[in-house]
Amino acid sequence: MTSANLLHTLGIAPSSLDPAPPWTPCGSAYIERLTERHPCIRCGATATVAGVIEDASFGRRWVDRCTACLAATTTRSPGPRPPVADVLAVVRAAASEIGMTVTVTCGDDCGAA
Repeated sequence: MTSANLLHTLGIAPSSLDPAPPWTPCGSAYIERLTERHPCIRCGATATVAGVIEDASFGRRWVDRCTACLAATTTRSPGPRPPVADVLAVVRAAASEIGMTVTVTCGDDCGAA
């Protein structure tokens, strides 16, 4: 189930979303929902992922998102992150492949050396 905090963050009223079934949808219910081709709640593109939120005032509601908006609105785990220098090395290598250069501007403690 999707967090109701997502709607608050995006400024979407739960009342504007379609009611979801009172039971927990499984694979076939999600597939059926997607075949109806609903718009993404964030950008309006055709949704490729369907989720459900539970709202205290409005009950269960469908949360339809496209893949890009799902990625943009999904909370990342607090697990270990690669060092910034490693990430920048990958970015610099990719830029070099297309004939570009990367200039990083940050504070002394960002690890971008």
